Amino acid sequence: MINKKIRECLDNIRHTYHALREEFNDNITAKEIEDALKKGFELIEDYPNDPRGHSCLLLTQVNDKPVHIVCATHEDVLVIVTVYIPKEGWKNYRERK
Repeated sequence: MINKKIRECLDNIRHTYHALREEFNDNITAKEIEDALKKGFELIEDYPNDPRGHSCLLLTQVNDKPVHIVCATHEDVLVIVTVYIPKEGWKNYRERK
């Protein structure tokens, strides 16, 4: 269900200040994140009971690099909470160690 909601919001994406800062630190633009999500993503973890609202962790590719995106839907908006290149703590970008 969350996958469908995310797809419905792909034309209305907002990035938090934190996400923009992390994107900058990883040399990724907001547009690259948005384009990557539109090309495809994989739901890695779902957090339906997040006290701040239903959120999830997605995996996508930017410039042939795996990128994790924590996001939430709010009405018709997809909010990008944070973005990072998975490193330590991940077996294969899909499973935590």
